[in-house]
Amino acid sequence: MTIAASESRPASGNVARTHSVRLHYTDTSKEILVPEGISVLDAAAATGVRLARQCGIGTCGTCVGRVRDGALVMPDNRIYPLSEGEMADGMRLLCQAKAEADSEVELDYPASMLDDYPLRQATAKVTGMQRLAETVVELTVRLPKQVSLAFRPGQYTRLRVPGTDEWRSYSMASGERQKRELTFTIRLLPTGAMSDYLRDRATIGDQIELEGPLGSFGLASDAGPVLMLAGGTGLAPMLSMLDKLQMSRYKEPIRLVFGCTRVTDLFHLDELEARTSFMTNLSVHVTAAEPHDQPGVLAGTPVSALTADHVSDPATSAYLCGPPAMLEAAFTRLQELGLPRANIHAEQFLPS
Repeated sequence: MTIAASESRPASGNVARTHSVRLHYTDTSKEILVPEGISVLDAAAATGVRLARQCGIGTCGTCVGRVRDGALVMPDNRIYPLSEGEMADGMRLLCQAKAEADSEVELDYPASMLDDYPLRQATAKVTGMQRLAETVVELTVRLPKQVSLAFRPGQYTRLRVPGTDEWRSYSMASGERQKRELTFTIRLLPTGAMSDYLRDRATIGDQIELEGPLGSFGLASDAGPVLMLAGGTGLAPMLSMLDKLQMSRYKEPIRLVFGCTRVTDLFHLDELEARTSFMTNLSVHVTAAEPHDQPGVLAGTPVSALTADHVSDPATSAYLCGPPAMLEAAFTRLQELGLPRANIHAEQFLPS
């Protein structure tokens, strides 16, 4: 297998060629022709083949795919929301990637998702704000009566910060049953458009524009044990997916490892404990990285809490959401423990 990591250009005077790129969704495969110099995303759109996307300029990470054969290249001298390890593993942003050979690309979502969960724009009303921890606010918004937002648990929505032209992206913490009332857990930064709004001027009844659902993160269709690793507000999509597993009466073991830097950053611990009472196959471990003496909270990070027992079944699927450094460490640790790369699904936080 040859996977090129950066862009090379045909020599002057060469005629651009066209390459076949086969897109392997989790439920089907589609083949497109990609002229050299044209991105895979643009070539797919030109032939009516849909892919998960958002920004189109290589900053959001939504359109990622994994090259398992061939050569997809991206321009040099750019900063991408992919780690060196992910690049080495064949991950490419399809809005930037161009084909230099016939290629095979794996996508971590079903093609049916794009039809089942159509993109919508709406103006919602702020109906709830609750401080969950020193650095976390829960924001609840309600859509108009004529609008409902169907989404795959794990997906996210863009919110426009009221009174600004700034948009921010947050995963839904609410389950798919709540198509009109959406809940988000948002980290409060020392300064920032959304953080300043929530801290200083947000009130119940505010109007907030949204667009979604976006992204492809979500539960795989293969039945098997589930392992979830969440860092900080990366717990949000895990809560949404837990609702899905509860509704479907999932019988396989479910393990959630949730951690924050400080004990005072932890939130929803009572809710997680309550969930274990009515989801008897769910076990929860909580961590805090800074020294503490909080009973029931492990010292360390979600990654340091991982053991071979978490992935003893080779059919285990792992779901990761949190800061890039946590995700990269988790990928490395899980593969050291023997979990195949194809069984690891991730959503990472990106700077605004």
